Amino acid sequence: MTSMENKKGGSSPRMVFLTSSSIAARILSALCIVIMVLFLLPLVVSLFDNAKSFRYIQSALDIEHMMSTAVRQSIPTKIGGKDMTRWIVVVGIFILSGTFSRASVRFTEKAQYLKFKQNVDQWKADMHLSDNAIILTPLNQKLEQLKTAKKKDREQLLKEFAETKKRLDEMGRDLAFLAIDVADSTGMKEGEERAIVEHDFKEYKRYVERTLTAHGCLKSTWTPDGVMSCFTSVDAAVKAAREVINGLEEFNRNVKSMTRDFMVRCGVNSGFVYFDDSVPLEEISDRVIDIAGHMQKHAKPNSVCVAKPTIEPLNERGGFEPSGQTVDGYEVYEWKKS
Repeated sequence: MTSMENKKGGSSPRMVFLTSSSIAARILSALCIVIMVLFLLPLVVSLFDNAKSFRYIQSALDIEHMMSTAVRQSIPTKIGGKDMTRWIVVVGIFILSGTFSRASVRFTEKAQYLKFKQNVDQWKADMHLSDNAIILTPLNQKLEQLKTAKKKDREQLLKEFAETKKRLDEMGRDLAFLAIDVADSTGMKEGEERAIVEHDFKEYKRYVERTLTAHGCLKSTWTPDGVMSCFTSVDAAVKAAREVINGLEEFNRNVKSMTRDFMVRCGVNSGFVYFDDSVPLEEISDRVIDIAGHMQKHAKPNSVCVAKPTIEPLNERGGFEPSGQTVDGYEVYEWKKS
């Protein structure tokens, strides 16, 4: 991954507007300083002999005189009978210069915030992370702090922001995900005693969890009758799916008591995922995981559906055939129990 600052993509119109406004405010602040110097110039010139003999000084004095006249014609400038034009202008311009200077800083800080937010959004899109992905929490917290940080704190925050991004980059791993769901689980429960249903599905869950663990499952999360599990390789995920399906014959014969047999639909997908060992799998949001679930939904009972890019590195492809389906833009390969 490239650094946040070097991330590809142009600036948004709002960022361009803020940057332009910051530059304009700085120019106006500098112009105010020039005007202040211009109005103070007569006081300095009077200290030097023959200063007015220099054309550029005389030109500056002429400009100051015209501006003073214009001010006197526009607003009251006499206080206690004394003409205070010069000091009214100097004080007013000094305040105006400070206002422009502070506005420039605010525009710059806002543009900087938007730049980092744009980079985070681009990075999030490239990694297929959802808006509420828990892995984004540290970056989002830093962004919120940048909104209100004082100038002296911003440099430290930006440093922490870059360090947080680096740590997240290091969490990226190539992983495989297996989704398993009981086919027509609602229909299976119809007409059955509640105690029998609870017993059979509890035993089914234990059976699946043992199989997943035996093949190196890193973590898993259950819905009522389905499970999403994570593995270090596609081979491990596919072997686990096959073993679950192959073992159901014995499970249905010797363990379950319900009338209908358990049949499952399996989907496998793999890809680069930001994986935090401390975060439950259900809180990790990524398109790679979503596609595994979509593969499962398109699978037939007692079959495994895998996206074509995922099956290519598989060591044991035996039994996988094109299914003729396309899911999320990927050609689907299917394995069925013979």
